[in-house]
Formats: sequence, C-alpha cells, structure tokens
Amino acid sequence: MAQSKKIANAGETAFCNGDMGYRDIVEHINEGVVIIKDGRIVFANRAFYEICRKNPETVLGSEFSELIASSDRKAVSKFLAQRTMSDGLPDRIDFTMQRPEEDGIMEMKVNIIQCAGSAAVLGAITDITERRKTRLELLRMKERLESILHSMNDVVVSFSPSDSSILAINPSAEALYGVPVRDFRSGKRHIMDFVLPGDSEKVKHFYASIPELEFAELSYGIISNNRAVKWVLDEGRLVYGEKGRVRRIDHVIRDITEEKLALDALKLSEEKYRSFFESTNDMAYAVTPEGTFMDINDAGLKLLGFKTREEALGSNIKETWVDPSEREELLAELREKGYVAGKRARLKDRSEKVIEVAITARAKINGAGDILHYEGLIHNITKTMEDQRNRVLRNAAGGMCHYLNSHLATLLFSQECVEEDIKALAKLLQPLEDKGPTDSTSKQIQEALASLRDSFHGVGYAYKKIAQVTNAFNSAFLTYKEESYLDRTILDIFQSVIAKDPPG
Repeated sequence: MAQSKKIANAGETAFCNGDMGYRDIVEHINEGVVIIKDGRIVFANRAFYEICRKNPETVLGSEFSELIASSDRKAVSKFLAQRTMSDGLPDRIDFTMQRPEEDGIMEMKVNIIQCAGSAAVLGAITDITERRKTRLELLRMKERLESILHSMNDVVVSFSPSDSSILAINPSAEALYGVPVRDFRSGKRHIMDFVLPGDSEKVKHFYASIPELEFAELSYGIISNNRAVKWVLDEGRLVYGEKGRVRRIDHVIRDITEEKLALDALKLSEEKYRSFFESTNDMAYAVTPEGTFMDINDAGLKLLGFKTREEALGSNIKETWVDPSEREELLAELREKGYVAGKRARLKDRSEKVIEVAITARAKINGAGDILHYEGLIHNITKTMEDQRNRVLRNAAGGMCHYLNSHLATLLFSQECVEEDIKALAKLLQPLEDKGPTDSTSKQIQEALASLRDSFHGVGYAYKKIAQVTNAFNSAFLTYKEESYLDRTILDIFQSVIAKDPPG
C-alpha cells in the first residue's frame, strides 16, 4: 500500500508540475478525470470520486480494473493496452463500473499522455447510466411498438407532409394490397395506385384536407394487385414535431370488406323486408313485449279498423284479443320456442267485429337473451273458416238429399202401384153401381176406395213437397261458389218451399 501511495504521489506531482499543469481546472470540471499508469490510478479529480462513489484514499494507487465489472474487465484492459500502443483505435469505450449499492454505465474518452517520462492513459469519464437507461427504454418501446405494428391487421403508414412520399409502412400492407412492402418503401408503389377509379377524386380530396382538418376518416374502395375489390376505412391525422411544425401524416387503413358486404346485405334485406311489409295483403306488425304497437302496415290498419297509423301506434294489441287466454297461450309458446306458426286465434276490430286469424310470429332477442320485441304476420281466415263450415253443410245436405231421393223413388213406385190398384178396384165396383142401390158390403167397399184415393193424393202431395226441397238443394249446390250460407240454413230452404205451395 505504501508503494502504491508513492506512485500516486509521484503521478500527482507530475500532473501538477509537469507539461500539463491544469490541476485547478481539472478539479472543477463535471467530467471524471483519471490518469492510469501501469494499470494503476495515479490521479483522479473530485468528479471521478463522485462518479465511482469512493474516497481518494481507496482510489489512488489502486488497480483501475478493480472498478470495472467482471463482465467488462477483460475488454477494457485489452482496449487500454492496445490504445497505449497505437493511435489507430477508437478513443472511446463504454463499460460497467462497480459501485456501492448500484453499478453504473460509463463512457470513457481516452488520450495517451506522457507522465514522468513514460506513457499513461488520461481518461475522461462520463456517467451515462441514466442516459443509457433512457436509451434502452426507448429501444424497448420502439421494439414493442414495432412488434405491435407488425402484428396489427391494419395498415399503418406515414407520409411526408411535403411530397406525400411514404416514410414508413408496416407489413400488413402486403396482405391488403398484394404487393411486397419494399415496393412501398422504395417508392415503386403508392397507396393511391390501388384506389378504385370511381373513388379517386374523393380520396385525393380527403388526403389533401388532412393538414387543415388535422384528423379525418373516409371509407372507399381499392383494387388489390390480384384484382380483388376491397373496402377500407382510412383514418388520417397530423403528427407535430418541435416548435409546432408538422412532422408527418399518419394513416391507419383498415380492411372493412366483410363489414361492408354484411351491411350491404343487411340494407338489402331491410329494403326487401320493408317492401314485403308494405305490399303484403296480410297484417304485418311489431309490438313491444308489453303489447304496444311499434309498427303496422296498411293491411293491418284495415284489418283492425284503425283510421291512421298514429292511432294504431298509440294502441295496444291486447285490446284486439277476444279471449285473453289465447294471447297468453301464444306468448308462452313464443317465450319457449321463439316463434309460432299458423296459430289460430280470434281478434276483434274497432267495431267489435270478431275476426278469425292465423298468427305467425317470432320473438326478437338480444345477446343477453332478453326479448326486444315481437314481430309477425296475421292472416285473416274468417272467410276460409266460413267456407269450410259451408262445405261441411253442403256435404251434409247433399247426403240428406241423396238419402231422400232414394226413398222418394220407392215412394213414387209405390204410389204408381196404388194408383193401378185403385183403378182396378173401381172397375170391379162399376157393375155394382150400375145395378142401382147396393148392399152394405158394396157401400163399405166404395167408402174404403174413396179413403184410399184420399190417401193416394196425400202421398202424392208429400212426394211433391219433398221433391221440391231436394230440387232446391240440388239447384243451390250446382251454383255453389264458396258463398256464405250461414244466414240461409236448411230450415230456410224448407220454409221457402212450403210457403210457395201450402197444403190444401
């Protein structure tokens, strides 16, 4: 240790009294200054002690390598040795200095000087720990940003504010436009090259307006290199630098082709739905879960007897149900299955007229499973049901007529036979009547014959009336055109026929 002190003192004396003689200046500068001779520290200023966080007694005369982290020690020693032998090497080196509590990163600028007749290293040391940390953090941020940009599906591109040339662009451009990114970076291709001809002017105007608007967005079409038509959403914004000057113009370009096609399909579907909604002869409607009308077409207004749409929208569909239990049954099925098809029910219009209907409806549900509203079609089946009942009546009446006609034929045959028998009896009695007064037996036979004639006429009258009824039904069936016969029953037909020819 004593020997080290002697060397240090000799070095300091040489520094103070030798060719350099700038001790006072060196002591007051902010950079750490150290003189290293034969690997040992022979001089250091106050700033150096502060940098290495040690006092002069432990620094002067010690090996300089002891201050260097083991990971950098060999490289620094080699650099200093080579620098002493040759001036052709760089004059700076970075290394990690071992310090109490926390190591630091140093930058040392090296010069070779003469000290006490031999070469020594004069080092100017700057603590760049914070600077390096900041730089490393910036590098990490840059790497993270580049990683994010490279992983994005959106195209991120920066343009020069002066000539609109591309300053930077991420790899997503290759997937969107179908050309290598290097073609954009080299200036061989430009974003504007791919814009649909029909959108070219509005896109040019959009890009030109960014400096004034600072932020704007536009949707437009492009044609990729493989001739595929795509749709993009382009968001442009100004980026300012120092003193408020425009540094660049950044654009984020997102492929919205799928969204555009989906929206177009939805729009077309809505147009078709609205066209059907307005043109169908059935009642089309939408109601809230509570039953308030949200929408109703003209056919619905007519069916329920509303004068205006406003009147309908101020009403509740509950008011139109004849039997509330039918509505509850329909709602239960809608909640369970989500739809109903051809559900029969009875509604009433504003005049209380009952209407038989078939309801096809569905429940519109959101992502949480809540019912937003009900919508559907209501088909008026009143006439259909009436016609169906009439067909049943017609079939029943037709069967009855067939049955009656069969027996009428038998009755007619029997009547004809009785008529022949009456004629035969009358002929047999004629000789008795010609002889004058008859005995009691003859008289009884004549009375029986007269009674038989009356019965014969009665049977004939009954046959005539029944035949008139069956003919009336047959006539009605031959001209049947699904007309309403609810007010003209079988009894009406009988009564109308009887009224024409009352029994005498």
